Amino acid sequence: MIKQPKILLITASFGNGHYQVSNVLKHAFEEFGVGTVQVHDLYAEAYPRWNEIAKFLYKQAFTYGSFFYKHFFYFMDKMYGTKATHWYVKLGEQRLEALLQTEQPDIVITTFPVGTVPEWRKKTKGKFQLYTIVTDYCLHRTWLHDEIDRYYVATEEVKHKILSNGIPIEKIYVSGIPIRKEFESIKSYGDVIQTYKLDPNRKKILILAGAQGVVKNIKWITSRLLRESDTQVIVVCGRNERLYNQLQNIQTMYKHQLKVFGYVEHIHELYEVADVMITKPGGITLSEAIAKKLPTILYKAVPGQEKENSMFFDIKGASIVLRNKETVVQETLHLLSHSNKLDKMRTALENLYKKESSHQITSDILHSFYQHKVAQNAN
Repeated sequence: MIKQPKILLITASFGNGHYQVSNVLKHAFEEFGVGTVQVHDLYAEAYPRWNEIAKFLYKQAFTYGSFFYKHFFYFMDKMYGTKATHWYVKLGEQRLEALLQTEQPDIVITTFPVGTVPEWRKKTKGKFQLYTIVTDYCLHRTWLHDEIDRYYVATEEVKHKILSNGIPIEKIYVSGIPIRKEFESIKSYGDVIQTYKLDPNRKKILILAGAQGVVKNIKWITSRLLRESDTQVIVVCGRNERLYNQLQNIQTMYKHQLKVFGYVEHIHELYEVADVMITKPGGITLSEAIAKKLPTILYKAVPGQEKENSMFFDIKGASIVLRNKETVVQETLHLLSHSNKLDKMRTALENLYKKESSHQITSDILHSFYQHKVAQNAN
């Protein structure tokens, strides 16, 4: 009898998305009856102090340092695999080695481009199976390594980019990006309206500041939308207390039109009732919008994965990409007054949807694992 696999999910906490995907997969494996599944933030465990500094600098890249982040992102993409980036596959090596020796996993899954993991397996001829989940709608070469057994990707376009880098087709599975299962279920419109005390007779604009509250000009955009329309504006501030307090002041003037929230645990419920969403183009947020078929206006994408994601959604007709705050207001109100355009965007989103991505990925990994074990036993 083949024993249940021990699974390690290796991630990094730069943005909330990678860690969120890891937890979604952990729960999916547990639903399959796999009880030994651990999630580890490799860099946080290896360098706790420096990791916090790096996370702070990463956050600043989305507000003040986009020029530097752009050059770092594209430099790493171009030079990855050369001596200039050899340091990258050494990051966290000692912590990884200790973790693997202690846990002895059968399967390792990366949800962040942690090049240290495949490099360590290559060097030591480690026996674990290795999979990676690409969590964007673009490809950065730091995700790639010849030791990875299979890649799970969002789209055919990402698949073809991986193929162009010499990876065999059998190693690539177009699964979509895993999201919480709540986004793939439907909650009663009336229940959501009642829970959040929303107006059922107004069109609704959902504005997400991001988990760290880094989206710019939200106060200005919100004020203009309220002044120029009879819509209901729902703003989720995340952890940006300053923005939350600023909008509370505006709410006294527009108490029937404006709803302001901090961090919202059940954010999928607001996706359910919104007509359009203004946000940043993170891979997980976009995947959630796909599942809910919620048209998006992607505002001020930072050069790098955000810009690449937004370009893909723009080409597909699933989002509108803007950098000017005045245009955001104009285009949002224009969309709400042209239902045919919203319908076309919903159709484009539906065409991108991969149902139950987490279930697809976990079942494929377990099937591969058991096939591999059967073949080993037969030999």
